Amino acid sequence: MDLVPLGVDLDTFHPGRADPAVRRRYADPAEVLLVHCARLSVEKRPELAVDALAQLRRAGVPAVLVMVGDGPRRSALRRRAAGLPVTFTGFLPDRRALAAVLASADVVLAPGPVETFGLAGLEALASGTPVVVNAASALPEVIGSGGLAAEGSPAAIAGAVRELLARPEARRRTAARDRAARFGWPAAVAGFLRAHGVDAHR
Repeated sequence: MDLVPLGVDLDTFHPGRADPAVRRRYADPAEVLLVHCARLSVEKRPELAVDALAQLRRAGVPAVLVMVGDGPRRSALRRRAAGLPVTFTGFLPDRRALAAVLASADVVLAPGPVETFGLAGLEALASGTPVVVNAASALPEVIGSGGLAAEGSPAAIAGAVRELLARPEARRRTAARDRAARFGWPAAVAGFLRAHGVDAHR
């Protein structure tokens, strides 16, 4: 069996998209910018991101959270996040704007336990931002050394964030981008052609 992963747009999602103005919109210079990018629905478990933020704040980590996306859990999440520094952007249709948010973050959270590939997490890696994923999902295999897997509890997710932040920034961002580079669309297309017995060099 030839397993061919999906690809990520390594040009649109790139560390060069990091934008100081975007970062200032959501976080002060001394704060840690976390981003959750997914549909706000039950299966994505977005409340884990909010609860992990609360854990980090209680531990003295000056973290803030940006929730990118929309869905049926948005109102409930707003209530859950009351008193916490959480910004809800809604759905961002402009891929370059999304890329700027991902590249400007310190860590991206993907806490859903049923993710099968997790394109948003891979887009974060391509943007040079490490990802904390749920160990119960398929994402640990995707992110590799570009992030960390955590058990599906707020404390575990918060601990993984702290572990990533303890690494030198340049090293963690390089590891994220290097991991994403293995999933570029040229490699994916070559894999699809190979799986169908097509000679890409003909």
